Amino acid sequence: MVARVAGAFRRLAAAAYDALLVLAVLFVVTGLLMVATHGEAITRARVGAWAYLYQALVALVVAGYFGVAWTARGQTLGMKAWSIRLETAAGALPNWRRALLRLACAAPFYLCLVGGLLLYMARLASVLALIAGALPLGASLAALWLGSGGALHDRWSGTRVVRIDPSARA
Repeated sequence: MVARVAGAFRRLAAAAYDALLVLAVLFVVTGLLMVATHGEAITRARVGAWAYLYQALVALVVAGYFGVAWTARGQTLGMKAWSIRLETAAGALPNWRRALLRLACAAPFYLCLVGGLLLYMARLASVLALIAGALPLGASLAALWLGSGGALHDRWSGTRVVRIDPSARA
């Protein structure tokens, strides 16, 4: 059976779902760490070099969420909800190298979009900031729609996101 590449809407919906889940986990982690700072923000000015350890912990939580999900079953919770799965071109689960490479390649696209949106919401920039932030994500989506079916980060990591039969989910 030929795998059907997942469309942009499903991929973005799953990404939004996963972003909310990861954000919730990061809120809990940050809240627990803020007990040690008596409710103060975890910044270098307040806690010194410990702020770098906090940033590393945030990166580890994000990489852990996606890495474990992709390597163990090919799906995050968001991908499971939208009946899509990450796999290699051969149809196998990605290994840690591919999973982390995909995450590292995808992060700048989404960070640009979120950064542009935050600048726009904070009224620190015009609509041009939002558009400029969306350009990298738009380039990846254009590759998805116009190209061979894979976003840039999929191509670079040797993975693909395919639709699965919802009745086949475990």
